Amino acid sequence: MAKRPKVLCRTCGTENLPGEVLCQRCGSSLSPIEADNREYTIICPRCQNTNNAGSFFCYTCGKYFADVEETKKGWGPTRRKRGAMSAPAPKAKVIMPGGAEIILNGTPVFIERSDFDSTLPHDLLMNISRQHVLITYSKNKYYVQDYGRDGKGSTNHTRLNGTDIYKKKRKALKDGDKIELAGQPELTVTFKMLQELK
Repeated sequence: MAKRPKVLCRTCGTENLPGEVLCQRCGSSLSPIEADNREYTIICPRCQNTNNAGSFFCYTCGKYFADVEETKKGWGPTRRKRGAMSAPAPKAKVIMPGGAEIILNGTPVFIERSDFDSTLPHDLLMNISRQHVLITYSKNKYYVQDYGRDGKGSTNHTRLNGTDIYKKKRKALKDGDKIELAGQPELTVTFKMLQELK
């Protein structure tokens, strides 16, 4: 009897037993990905590499993917009824202090400590929470929320155009808005629209 080959996980590289549906190490789907079906992949907002939909973080750059309760309530890309078509979210970006960019396409994205230039002083970086702010898209608008641990607010607050938004509801973003993290002007990021909001 011929021995069936083990199945290699595309996400983490672990060998799995034949017939397994999910990877025993990372839980990613082992079924083939259809190249033209974007629902089965996650494009990393930081490095733009493709990841399996079951990934918790980018296996290229380590960016954490937002999977928070708000997105399940419809704060993410516009939900649609089965079979109905919805327009994709307009593209936008967040420009970091060092010039790096995080591309937004409607999927919820955290702005976190690891997004900042590693050349910044360690004590300055430590003022930023691991999941400092959450940017979401809903009803034709991008929103920002001071998030922190479990959505209870960041340790050192967030300012939107100079106004503290700590523990406040999400705020709509406009082109050119400045988001200052942890009360540090050096940690200010800029929101820019790449396509017009409809």
